Amino acid sequence: MSIPAVEESWARVDAWLARHAPRTHATLRPPAPRAGIEAAERTLGVPFPPDLVASLRCHDGVELGDDAMDLASYGALCAVADIVRSTTLLGGVTEEAEEGAERLPLTRGSARGASDALFLTCRPGPHHGRVVGYFDGSVPCLPPSPSPSLRHFLADLAEALNGGFPFLGHTPSAVDGRLVWETERTVPADPVSPLTHAGTLAEPESDPPALRRPVFPDDAGAPPPSQGSGTRRLSFVRTGRPRPAPLPDQPDVVFAAGLTPDEMLRRLGAVPGTVRPRDRRQAQRAVESAWAAHRPLVRAGERGGWAFATLEGGAAQFARPAVLRALSAGTRVVVLTRQGPEVALTFAEDGVPCPQERTRRVMSPRKPHTAGGPWARRLGVDLWPGSTAAYTRFLAVLEQEFGITYDPAEEGPTELTGALLLPLLDDLPEAEDEPPARVGDFDLARLVESTPPQRLRVAVAAQLSRLASETGIDTYPEVAEALDRIHRGLPVRCDQDDPLGVRMRTLTAEVHAARELLRDDGTVSVSVSGEDFTAWVARDHAAHALREFVRLPLLAAAATILQQRASFRRDEGAEDVREA
Repeated sequence: MSIPAVEESWARVDAWLARHAPRTHATLRPPAPRAGIEAAERTLGVPFPPDLVASLRCHDGVELGDDAMDLASYGALCAVADIVRSTTLLGGVTEEAEEGAERLPLTRGSARGASDALFLTCRPGPHHGRVVGYFDGSVPCLPPSPSPSLRHFLADLAEALNGGFPFLGHTPSAVDGRLVWETERTVPADPVSPLTHAGTLAEPESDPPALRRPVFPDDAGAPPPSQGSGTRRLSFVRTGRPRPAPLPDQPDVVFAAGLTPDEMLRRLGAVPGTVRPRDRRQAQRAVESAWAAHRPLVRAGERGGWAFATLEGGAAQFARPAVLRALSAGTRVVVLTRQGPEVALTFAEDGVPCPQERTRRVMSPRKPHTAGGPWARRLGVDLWPGSTAAYTRFLAVLEQEFGITYDPAEEGPTELTGALLLPLLDDLPEAEDEPPARVGDFDLARLVESTPPQRLRVAVAAQLSRLASETGIDTYPEVAEALDRIHRGLPVRCDQDDPLGVRMRTLTAEVHAARELLRDDGTVSVSVSGEDFTAWVARDHAAHALREFVRLPLLAAAATILQQRASFRRDEGAEDVREA
């Protein structure tokens, strides 16, 4: 997905709180001094992830009190001093102090002491900067909506506040000027399907007829005055404000050595019925239509022994770990992306994304006194001139270091084979990530210790079936078949291209399309409600829980399944064990 910068998400959070929950908004602390952040990094012996620095530079945590901004059941955001204090305390317990902290507290926890808190991982590797939960400061768990970065986390928080969507398993509300989190969970049935509606439409073939501007006569084209009349003719010429020079095309682009364009499209998850040649303008027209249902569209070509693909619309794809793994299998990949103020050059080889520290990234400050949204660039307004220049510099790096000569302006008018994407599923969490000991007030660890593995598996499968029924995913034949095979003790295939995997990818696409349709101005031919969006999110999460049951250790899957249940009772687990 196209994720806004930390500063943009905080601006949306601030605006919502100021309007709906001013008492809670007043508890947000001023920005942390950069010198204080640097001193904390020296004290803890670890550099803070860039997203954390950006967040602290917006607000240095929260002032505690009855009106404080808590994040559902995970407590208030930490200030720099809280991070140092909690990390030092936990470092003594986990023996991390001598080698530098492996995680930094993001919230103060439900007991305001790093108990049941959220953390940012600091260990170098693919999960650097990821938001994770820890019960009692030591038992790791995934929050209800895991976030690969604080940037994603804050974007989800801003989206939840402004749209009334669930966040961390709770729904935000404002009562007497305070932010409160409601725990009621319902799963609407039969949600409106943006992708089903899109399947009834045809892709727009060409641009609509250009609107003709009225022509006004000028002095040269006006009829001459009558001879000898002695009169003068006054003519008016209508002029428009001159448009600024168009900005250069700077799409996200990925290069893979030795692949063909067709193979690149297949690895990216192209929808077969949408494959055909398009130039860039045709691709832009397509993704702006209801036919695309907010799915991304890629165009693929070949240049100097490298296949390349460019992205239009939808959610950003090329730098996602799952996509990098798929594209780089048996080869090497270079990705150039631009998302608002950020330009990045990312690498992967033989199915392994390179560590984040090898990613070359440039962040550009926003141009002062310039307002605008996604439409601004089309009107020639450059909100991030530093990023525009950085993208051009990275094009030179591609040529110098990889021999890739690429000019978006030359590629744009060329017809290249393109297709809509059904985005690949995200990577599952690492098996080493331990699940929580408790889910709500249910003692999961005790149940596991007292139950033989086979009986436990049957009991968890029963909970999975209830979750599928609650959310409605058991109406899909691929899911129904998978549940039947699970209950009969048979293996279930769930790779990206398997029917079950395609169904799960479709559900993820439905969530993104429903979210984007909620933001539309009502001019589209299909509309969705907040209840529709909630239903698709619930189905997507339930499908993710099914995938974890198939692919991960049982205890990790059990925690996810119980967390996603809308009406789980403490006695259900014991009942399922007795019936197993």
